[in-house]
Formats: sequence, structure tokens, C-alpha cells
Amino acid sequence: MAEGLEGALKSLQTAVGDLASLEVQTYTGSIDVQVDGTMADIETVLQNGKSNGTLRLVAVTKMNFDGDAINLVPADKFQDHVRVAHDAALKAGIETRQGLLQLFGDIIGLK
Repeated sequence: MAEGLEGALKSLQTAVGDLASLEVQTYTGSIDVQVDGTMADIETVLQNGKSNGTLRLVAVTKMNFDGDAINLVPADKFQDHVRVAHDAALKAGIETRQGLLQLFGDIIGLK
């Protein structure tokens, strides 16, 4: 029983830590990746696969739980389709965190 509770508390601690900030990185470019036939998440594929091509980090937004934010945006023109993709990822991240915080509040009885 203690192991189950300890595991649950560790999972909760990880989840709360993940909610402390939201970071979105947006890249442009092209990449060819050769993998061994098994598909995994994109980060694992990029780390473990043999790849060639170019990727360019064009925008980063990091929002902390307290509202502080750090933004990196292009010095030149921010292409509309790239900005739309970056903004959509931010919006999805914010909405997900709001939902998780609401769920957590409901579980512990906050109104």
C-alpha cells in the first residue's frame, strides 16, 4: 500500500512540475530521417535516427506559472503560417494546463 501511495505522490509531483511552465519551440526546415522500422515520438526519432536536412529554430515562447514569459521571435519577418502554428501550439498548451488545473482543483475540492 505504501508503495502505491508513494508512486502516486511521485506522479503528482511530476505532473505539478510539468505545469509550472509551458515552452513552445517552433522550427522550420526539412529533414529526412531513417529509422529502424519502429515509430516512436518525434523527439526519440530525431535523437536516435540518422538524419540529414536543416532545421532552424525560429520562435520560442516560455510562459511560467506566475505569468512571466520569455519570447524569441525572428528579427526579420515572421511568416504567417509559422506564426499561426506557433500560436496554435501555445493556445493548446494553455488550454491543456487550464483543464488539468481545473481537474486537480475538483479532485481536492477547490471551487
